Amino acid sequence: MLPKELKPKHCYDLVRLGKNNDGGYLVEKNSLLNSRSLISFGINLDWSFEKDFFLFNKCQVHCYDHTIKYSFIKKFSRNSLLKIFNKKYWSINGLREIIFNIKLYRDYKNFFSGKVIHFQSAIGLGKNLSNLETVFTRINCSKVFIKVDIEGSEYRILKDLIKYQDRITGLVIEFHNIDLHIDKILDFIKNFKLNLVHIHGQNPGGEDYLDNNGDPIQIELTFSSYSEFKDKNHCIPNKLDQASDPRYKDINLKFLV
Repeated sequence: MLPKELKPKHCYDLVRLGKNNDGGYLVEKNSLLNSRSLISFGINLDWSFEKDFFLFNKCQVHCYDHTIKYSFIKKFSRNSLLKIFNKKYWSINGLREIIFNIKLYRDYKNFFSGKVIHFQSAIGLGKNLSNLETVFTRINCSKVFIKVDIEGSEYRILKDLIKYQDRITGLVIEFHNIDLHIDKILDFIKNFKLNLVHIHGQNPGGEDYLDNNGDPIQIELTFSSYSEFKDKNHCIPNKLDQASDPRYKDINLKFLV
């Protein structure tokens, strides 16, 4: 069973942003609408969350991910286009791959322009990494919403998130291997003054992502600086929740009293 500190106290007004299943997150509506900027750590080849956020709120968006580069996506798309003239790629799966790569290039080019910027940099602590001081200097405003999906490196920036919490309207963050880092997560919740408004367990590998007690080892937490709620009773699971991996059932979360 999960610690009671991971259980939101009330049911909040949440909306889902991003694509179905993995890549989509629930955020509190007020923190979404009242933000003046979005900082996103970790996008890989999926910026559906950022696109949906921008549809609701035409604020400035700064995305950080060193694993993708525009030149690579452009080259990838060009090579896919050339494959159309090669008969050995004329199969359903081959054509799907070609179409996906071309759409990816066009979508990247169209979305990352103007107020939306992609920084080819990792976030964290150390040489050649961007830290939160640099990130907040670039964004140069208060009321910032933050998304964190950096595959285990989230623990390296928790102290900085607490340091800049007065400028944060909302936060959605993935925590990995929580069975090994639960004390760090609880300490973060204790010192992070934003309200915990949602939790969702991830199931990317089915039972492989459950510990011996049947609890997920990977979770999503959503925080908001707004305390308004819809119902005093918590809503877990939320009707907007979706299994991260649709091949497996979503995880039923249980909490200690």
